[in-house]
Amino acid sequence: MSKQSITNNFELAWSTATSFLFDFDGVLADSEPLFRRSWNMALEPWCHEISSEDYWKYWSSLGEGLEGEIRRCGLKGIDIPLARKRRKEVYEGFVNDGMVPLFPRAAQLLEMLSLKKNSSWRPFCIASNTPCSLIRKILIKGGAPVPLIVGGDGLEKKPSPDIFLRASSLLAGCPSSTLVFEDSWKGIAAAERGGFISVLVLNSYNRGLEIRSEFVIDGIQPILDLLTEGSVL
Repeated sequence: MSKQSITNNFELAWSTATSFLFDFDGVLADSEPLFRRSWNMALEPWCHEISSEDYWKYWSSLGEGLEGEIRRCGLKGIDIPLARKRRKEVYEGFVNDGMVPLFPRAAQLLEMLSLKKNSSWRPFCIASNTPCSLIRKILIKGGAPVPLIVGGDGLEKKPSPDIFLRASSLLAGCPSSTLVFEDSWKGIAAAERGGFISVLVLNSYNRGLEIRSEFVIDGIQPILDLLTEGSVL
């Protein structure tokens, strides 16, 4: 399928969708490098470092996490609860210090999506494994509006569809007419398991990964183009 046909099909899907769900990390926030850094800092007592290649594939995209790293690398003696606690504290420190950046124009995208000036506006939500409190802080520090957020607080994480289903229910949406914007295999799988329409958002980290979805767009710029052109708003 050509790039032009993908674009045209996405435009049609966008125009007929009734609501939108956006993953946060890797779609709106360029946070994954700091997640990797926080994990590597947490694992320093055990003298282990997660390689960049392994992180993007097995952690960020597949969602295998620390258990997967231990299994693949044959690691011994790691205190998993302690490592997770250390990682959480380090990453929260990054967030509190304003070190987690939004992708360029992500704040503008959220502002444009929030406009309710005409009947073509559709409800949307951020739906992420990351806790709501951290997402709010990152948005505020990045100068972006804070929309409805469903985080991984108390819900089964992706690739389970629970987060997306919860977000959709809050929007009174129908999964089969809701676009889900994701950057990872686990997110695309969660969307498709929930009956949603999946849109893979390419970034510099996932371009070399084999992730299949119903639609593919290059970053968030195609969405901004549609909004700016007045095609749907």
